[in-house]
Amino acid sequence: MKKFGFIAAAFLFVFTLGATAFGQVQPATKIGWIDTGAFSDEKEGIVRYVSAYKSLANEAKPRETELVGIQTKIQTIAEDLRKMQSNPAVPVDQKAALAKKDEGERLTRELEFKKKEYDAFVQKRGGEILGPLNADIGKAIADFGKQKGYVAILDIEKLAQAGAILHLDTGANVTKEFITFYNQRPAAATAAATPK
Repeated sequence: MKKFGFIAAAFLFVFTLGATAFGQVQPATKIGWIDTGAFSDEKEGIVRYVSAYKSLANEAKPRETELVGIQTKIQTIAEDLRKMQSNPAVPVDQKAALAKKDEGERLTRELEFKKKEYDAFVQKRGGEILGPLNADIGKAIADFGKQKGYVAILDIEKLAQAGAILHLDTGANVTKEFITFYNQRPAAATAAATPK
């Protein structure tokens, strides 16, 4: 009987303590989210970010044009081979067909090689142009969060890609406010995007 009384008293004590703690008002926790995909919007995005992407695109343009040219040649060769073989009434010039096939295979290998070169260029040059800018934007998000009293600001684009969004309050969207905040800041020396 004493055991039961002791357990009941302990339960009552824990219940009273919990109710008291639950009744206390906790300070509001401010959490916001930013859609980093909006940074590249030409009209409403981050001006320096848009400029850096344009700079990278301009540098990559000749390589892209070359890749498209090779792809067009491959498609033309494939179409020529199809036409050669589509009319059974006309005999196929085996030597010409073989030469076209060999040329198509050579161009396919060249395309694969040039595509790898292009990807490496974009990754390297993109890191040089966008890396310092992204670091500056990250620092600015921290400054913005502290200034506005946020305990956390989430990257909603990355969370959406990961499928980690269960509920989203649009009232916590601070994307436009942050973009305005960032665009009004003086340009950091490290964020300068100069073409090579």
